[in-house]
Amino acid sequence: MMSRIAAIPGQWYLDRESGQVFQVVGLDEEEGSIEIQYADGSLEEQSLEDWGGKRLEVCDQPEDWVGPYDDLQSDEIGLPESEAEPHGAELPMERALLDIEAGRALPMGNTEE
Repeated sequence: MMSRIAAIPGQWYLDRESGQVFQVVGLDEEEGSIEIQYADGSLEEQSLEDWGGKRLEVCDQPEDWVGPYDDLQSDEIGLPESEAEPHGAELPMERALLDIEAGRALPMGNTEE
């Protein structure tokens, strides 16, 4: 018997058959569709009919979930942008790491001081 759980945007669910955890990120009742995002960040659209046939239960957000942050641009999270150095070498920690890596590339006996 399938349980009838409402699709609520922002709510997390566990599909008891597949074991997948996902969040409802959109609901369009006029179109009869639900947009879901899995814990790994992938998106899928389902019909309301398919939703009704699933064995679901409400669950908590996974601790390691980072889905919507995977595709953010640096300016969206407060990091400076740089056309010349797209890898963020203008940040002190990044610059230090790049300097360390550059130092490893030097042949033995040649050290910069």
